Amino acid sequence: MHVFLIRHGETALNAAGVLRGQLDVPLNATGEAEAVALGEVFRGVPLSAVVSSPLRRAAGTASRVASASGALVTIDDRLRDRFYGEWAGHSLEQVEGLFGSIDSAPFVEAWQLLETRAEEAFCDAIDAAKADGAAAASVEGGVALVTHDAVLRALLMRLVPALGSAKLHLPTGSWSELVPASGGMQWRPVRLGELPASGCRPAGLG
Repeated sequence: MHVFLIRHGETALNAAGVLRGQLDVPLNATGEAEAVALGEVFRGVPLSAVVSSPLRRAAGTASRVASASGALVTIDDRLRDRFYGEWAGHSLEQVEGLFGSIDSAPFVEAWQLLETRAEEAFCDAIDAAKADGAAAASVEGGVALVTHDAVLRALLMRLVPALGSAKLHLPTGSWSELVPASGGMQWRPVRLGELPASGCRPAGLG
């Protein structure tokens, strides 16, 4: 089982350097191009499912990946971006200047809650793929989750504890690839924050 964690393409809010959160903005022209490039990365890759956040920037990216791979898109609300409340649309520096950290700002979704819902969505996607594979007498292929920077970071911290507090560089329009680690209890990163321009393809599937 290969799992791909994909960050959506760029939006006007990304370009402005402000918190997006659950503001439902579409891809901008750069983001559309990034989504198309991601589709080319996954062209012909046997994905059993593409699971996406419901927000337009993620769903639009997911549709490109799914179309290229021949998979169907499933929406999972648990992959929605972190809730920043009234601070969405403000810069991180502004919020940190007021409260010291984004985690201390009022009404911001607790990081642990974000980790928990992201991990639940991940596990359910894997279980569904395994069930479908068993029904088809095959578990080959991969699953792609298309979501947001904060969700990806939370998920990776849960799935790959060895990353610790490492600064992960996960640009818009990037993809990461995980495979089960020895023993099957954790996951091992094969790629992290890979951009289509690198020319890399999914390991063993593309």
